[in-house]
Amino acid sequence: MSKYANNGNKADGQQMDGKKGKRRMFTAFGYVLMIVFLLTVLPVVLPAIFGYHTHTVGTDATGNISNHGSVVYLKAVDKDSYTEGNVVAVQESDSSRDVDVYYVDGNDSTAQTITLRDGDTAAYDKIAGKVVAKTPLIGYLSQLCFSVAGIVVTVLIFAAGLGMMMYANKIGKEINDDHYGQKRIISD
Repeated sequence: MSKYANNGNKADGQQMDGKKGKRRMFTAFGYVLMIVFLLTVLPVVLPAIFGYHTHTVGTDATGNISNHGSVVYLKAVDKDSYTEGNVVAVQESDSSRDVDVYYVDGNDSTAQTITLRDGDTAAYDKIAGKVVAKTPLIGYLSQLCFSVAGIVVTVLIFAAGLGMMMYANKIGKEINDDHYGQKRIISD
């Protein structure tokens, strides 16, 4: 028997329990969708506030970044500060979001180039920045959300989560109205 059947009507108590279960379900799904939204957007938006920018890895000559498509966080530093052993991202010629990652072997400030560990050189203007962090999976999904289709999906995830939480709030108000309505009927 339901704990809400205080006026002797078992059906009202079961209906109240059903509404509470529905409210819990919509609240939980709403929170899950909001967490997915935040995990998708924050890894790309938040670093920009602190002066970092994100790129996806095309080629990893270091072997430490993980796999193709991982996201690296880059910090722009003074060109003279690139020293041996630093990990740098070199802009690919065919894409503005993909970078190749290399170890630095030397820095020639007069020629405006750095020598990469694989023997190649890269001009200062091709260096996207110094690699300071990486995020393999979440970062890759975050980069996807900034394509046209990704923006649409991200907005839909946010709207669905917000809608579910608003609907759960509406159900909560109905439960309160029903509960206080029953108390008034019993007290009259």
